[in-house]
Amino acid sequence: MSGRGRFHRGNRNKNQQTLSSVARETAASLAPDSPVLAMFRSAAIKLNDRQDRHERLVKLSRDITMESKRIIFLLHSAITEEATKKAVEDANERLQKLISGPLKSIGLELENSPAYLHTRAVTAGFQEFIEARTLCSLMEKKVIIPYKEVQTELSYNVKEEIDGNEIERSVITKMPQTDYMLGIADLTGELMRRAINTIASGDSAECIYVCQVVRELYTGYLGLFGMGKELGRKMNVTRANVAKVEAAVYALHVRGGEAPSTLIVPPPALQQDWENNHLSDDEGYY
Repeated sequence: MSGRGRFHRGNRNKNQQTLSSVARETAASLAPDSPVLAMFRSAAIKLNDRQDRHERLVKLSRDITMESKRIIFLLHSAITEEATKKAVEDANERLQKLISGPLKSIGLELENSPAYLHTRAVTAGFQEFIEARTLCSLMEKKVIIPYKEVQTELSYNVKEEIDGNEIERSVITKMPQTDYMLGIADLTGELMRRAINTIASGDSAECIYVCQVVRELYTGYLGLFGMGKELGRKMNVTRANVAKVEAAVYALHVRGGEAPSTLIVPPPALQQDWENNHLSDDEGYY
């Protein structure tokens, strides 16, 4: 066996200089007012500012996500028509607080900074907000709010005082179109839950309408290509949501007549008369 590796493998010459030692010696030899050190100090300040801004945006995105989930839960909790109107009004108020609060703060944070550097920090909040906003508009007006209207809602006029003069400037929280599309893709899951809830409350017409909306959304997404892996992953979930809603509507049409009427909650207008009527058309087994 050759002895060359025995002496040289893993045994570095003590007099041999490494890259870190050379850099350390070079930095020590530089003058305090060297332009090289000033350049690195400036880069360190910029990197620290970027990291601090990123952390603030992550916190704002988490606040938006949590509040949007609560708004969605509020909309799902409504069963009767009166409760739905009240829930939509409360949801609109809370959405406006989101728009004038955390979403506006995101626009101010990214006003003088490239937005693409912090896309991953805010994308979750944007998607959840779109999910809550579109569900609310769908329950209120039977229309999914378009992207342009959402962007209009995220435009602000900010007043500030400079040298004793009040100056007004416009600030826009720019939401990427991909986040809007991903948020609507998540909307299909909430529509699937709403369809199941409407069957339990006896509103079969609303269930059929929701099924048609989910179908149209899925058909529209089938024509999109090159939108990224995340949209492709959500397409599988959307396909599953369509299948669940169609199965629920199928069961409602085919097996709905077999269920006793007492298992379905009556509409609010008929509930009082039903409670007063003690007669039943179901003869039973005996």
